[in-house]
Amino acid sequence: MTAMDETIHVRAKIIERLKSDAFIMIVIYAAALTLHVLITGAATIFNLTPDEYSVTAIAAYINGLDWSPTVSTGGYYGYFQSLFYIPVFWVTDDPYLRYQLMLMINGVLMSFVPVIAYWLSRRAFDVSRPAAAVFSLICGLYPSYMLLTNFTWNETMCCLLPWVFLLLLYKAYDCENTIKKQALSCLGGLILVASYAAHGRMLSLVAAGIVLEIIVYFTMKRTKLFCFSGFFGGVVVGLFADKMLKRFFQGALWNVGSGRNAPINTIEKMIPQLFGENGRFSIAKFFQTLIGHFFYFFSSTWGFGAICTVMIIAAVVLYYRRRNRTTITLENGDTDPKELPYIDDKAAVLCWFSLLLMSAAFAVSVLFKCTSSSFDKRMDTTVYGRYTEAFYPVAILCTFVLIYKGKLSRRQTIAALGLNASAMALTQLFTVPIVTNSETFVSAMVLGLAHMRYGEGLKELYTQTTFLKIYVTVLGVSVLWTVFGLIKKLAKFRWTAFCVPLAGLMIYAGTFGYLEYTVPQAKNAKRGADIMTAAMDKLDGQFGEITLFAMARDRYVKTQFLYPEVTVRVATTISAYRKPENKSEIVLASIEETPELWFDELRLVGSLGNAVHIYAATEHACEWALSKGYRLGESGMIVYTPAELKTTSTAVKTGFDEHADFDCANEGGNVTLTLPKGAAAYTNYTHLQKGTYAFTVYGGDVNGGTVTLYADKGKTGLPFEILTDKAGELCAAVTVGKKTENVRFTFTNTSGEPVGIEKIVIRRMS
Repeated sequence: MTAMDETIHVRAKIIERLKSDAFIMIVIYAAALTLHVLITGAATIFNLTPDEYSVTAIAAYINGLDWSPTVSTGGYYGYFQSLFYIPVFWVTDDPYLRYQLMLMINGVLMSFVPVIAYWLSRRAFDVSRPAAAVFSLICGLYPSYMLLTNFTWNETMCCLLPWVFLLLLYKAYDCENTIKKQALSCLGGLILVASYAAHGRMLSLVAAGIVLEIIVYFTMKRTKLFCFSGFFGGVVVGLFADKMLKRFFQGALWNVGSGRNAPINTIEKMIPQLFGENGRFSIAKFFQTLIGHFFYFFSSTWGFGAICTVMIIAAVVLYYRRRNRTTITLENGDTDPKELPYIDDKAAVLCWFSLLLMSAAFAVSVLFKCTSSSFDKRMDTTVYGRYTEAFYPVAILCTFVLIYKGKLSRRQTIAALGLNASAMALTQLFTVPIVTNSETFVSAMVLGLAHMRYGEGLKELYTQTTFLKIYVTVLGVSVLWTVFGLIKKLAKFRWTAFCVPLAGLMIYAGTFGYLEYTVPQAKNAKRGADIMTAAMDKLDGQFGEITLFAMARDRYVKTQFLYPEVTVRVATTISAYRKPENKSEIVLASIEETPELWFDELRLVGSLGNAVHIYAATEHACEWALSKGYRLGESGMIVYTPAELKTTSTAVKTGFDEHADFDCANEGGNVTLTLPKGAAAYTNYTHLQKGTYAFTVYGGDVNGGTVTLYADKGKTGLPFEILTDKAGELCAAVTVGKKTENVRFTFTNTSGEPVGIEKIVIRRMS
């Protein structure tokens, strides 16, 4: 062989390898991983609580960190994904880096989805390389796969494990080695249980996998996808292990078994809601929620979901109608296509799996949501996507395979358009009234609709106009799908006609979601973390235990994650703080809360901007505060000095330095406040528990002024009684019959002479 021949041979060999499936899968994996890592770059710390925190807390517990006081206040969200985060705690002590590494692990895992989709397309369904590559990228880079897995909740496992199950299924299908097939079968059973261990809603995958094995065996000539003994043995062993592990983690972190029932967000909790004495299930709610789920499926896929539904159901029906027919040979030697089997056995298995998986997912999600206590309050309860959209790409791949094999008929195309229109009409009649009358919603649960809310902010409530925008958009694109399905000249490359526009729409939806949701969420999460970091830094690492009083969940779970060695206790109410196990030397509370009015031992140490108050609860903590130069508040009262009082613009403060640290004893003490006629001084917004309170103004000639009391940031006037009306003291008493939020006391000088203010004090009278 000459040198030139050898060069040509080497070049041909390189080109052959570059065209190989192995190399293409490596490229697909690298591209997907790169994109996941780039998206991860926007993340800071978790914002979806308690979902994300619960998953990270289990990994922390395995590493010896007990976060049960904070974890137990939220629901149980599975443990399987947590196992992948265990090594992160070995690598670094930086909480922000830990979070980034967890998301990168998500990316490493999720990047296998397009690879599996490519492998299935090529090996199981004999799709050409270009088509398989396009199918894999659309399915593997589906917007919810890219965006919802950019959190540490269990979405990664929910999205990945159906594909792993499919991979094992088709490998076992073709396997002739008994031992290897048994091993694959056992793994298939364990994967089903692992998905359920990731989240209770994945019961849908368990049901779909088991029913698929039985249906195929009894309706496809005794075909065994998995060996029965290995598969069902894996399921049984897995369920037993899952029960033990779930009991262990729920007992350790959620206090289950110590007089507490199953935590929220579990199948065990949902069953009583369905069939218990006070069950919330009703046919009307079920129907409204089911319609909303179909609407979300069809709309978030730009109407392509209706094509998936029609084609998959038709494929299953026609497979059984035609599979036993004998093909007819025509005079020219060809076979009559009308007599050929509609699809082969492998494609029929995928259709069955897609149908069973989507049906089970819809059933589980609809039952979860129609019995939810927030049915009439949250807009995303009836129209809900998170529990089902992890499975949409499986149905999309199945539909692509059918289109590639030329199975999209004109009737199916027209039927899909009619199904889209029908779903929207039913949604408008039965579901939209529930949504538009609700009070709030969570964007992440309906993120697949966000890009169709043209001109609206993601946090704005859904209105009738919002739905009209979605209707017009989806129906417009559905007409496009119909045209593609009706044109005969597109028959040879109809899959391209569908894939290219759909890929473009998916890129738009994913980019929109990243820019308008992922990035702002990350910034918002960082702001909350910064507030708690500043509060904890003020403690100078001197206290191993703290209590967070009446704070939002995201504040106290972030505090625990950022300071993993500190024991963070939670007291959501006055009565909860009375329990000895919730007390600590230091208490942090939202600035609106007033725990010092109820507990004499709490002394205000300082505040952090307009967000957090820090209290010393023991003599040791008070001594520490004094040693740091902090100014201790009065026992059993709230005192506003001239430096701290809010005022109107005409008020005069002398000796005031806006850059001074008024928490320190030697700063702000010489500030004086004078109110000319018409000027006013007022307190912060304050939450008051049920009781009677005295608001007292001290100063000179304060009886020449008037007071006002409002709740709900000025929306509600509160009646009060003047108890003391002296030159140096003006006292007003107010009684609230329940917890009243955002109360503000205002003193206005209505006399002709200036009034000097020494302080305003709030005390609890009863």
